[in-house]
Amino acid sequence: MNYYPFHIGDYLSATRHLTWEEDAAYRRLLDTYYTTEKPLPKELRAVCRLVLAATEGQREAVRVVLAEFFQETESGWVNARADAEIEAMREKQQKQRDKANKRWAKPQAEHGNAPAIPQHANNDAVASNNDADAMPPTPTPTPTPTPVLKEEAHKRAPAIVKPDGVNDQTWQDWLQLRKAKRAAVTETVIRGATLEAAKAGMSLEEFLQVWCRRGSQGLEASWITQQPRDSPATRPAKFDPVAYVNQNRVTS
Repeated sequence: MNYYPFHIGDYLSATRHLTWEEDAAYRRLLDTYYTTEKPLPKELRAVCRLVLAATEGQREAVRVVLAEFFQETESGWVNARADAEIEAMREKQQKQRDKANKRWAKPQAEHGNAPAIPQHANNDAVASNNDADAMPPTPTPTPTPTPVLKEEAHKRAPAIVKPDGVNDQTWQDWLQLRKAKRAAVTETVIRGATLEAAKAGMSLEEFLQVWCRRGSQGLEASWITQQPRDSPATRPAKFDPVAYVNQNRVTS
């Protein structure tokens, strides 16, 4: 095992009485036990050699820890808590192998139907299946292409160049209006606006300014040239006596 859970609270409560050398010996013995995933040798000298216990004090610390936290068996010194953690990790690894094998299993083609995946993909799946048992504990996921979002696609679209004769402020105002209306800005839209401006007898600059003032998604020349009935331009002006007196007042 390259990793094992270390519960600090449990460890401190169980080892608070150990000396500095005994604590270091216990940690080294645990690291060796988890790394090899097998009991420690029965001979004290062999165990000391594994954890590099060179001095007499260090070898005594190893002997004390073995007697207190390990159990001597025919196969060597064992630790019940470490064995439980190793078994739990092995079960987890086996589940991950089974999951990987199931993912890479060759699909069964139904009678009369084409294979579920292309032949070259089948070959890759079979080759990977043969090595499935040797896969690491965590299978590497199959990469999938990242979908392109609408916002990203919009950003990648080429920018439309501002037409000649249109000032920057009018152009930016019109672009903001199109954005607010969720309407596209394309060469086709610009050509249509230029044609409608010519029909209305206006420049493109003037046409876009009217468009921005109206705040509409689209604009046609007929909407500008046609005056609605009873509009202010066609209604007769009302007589204002106060204004008439002020305009014709004789100053002395």
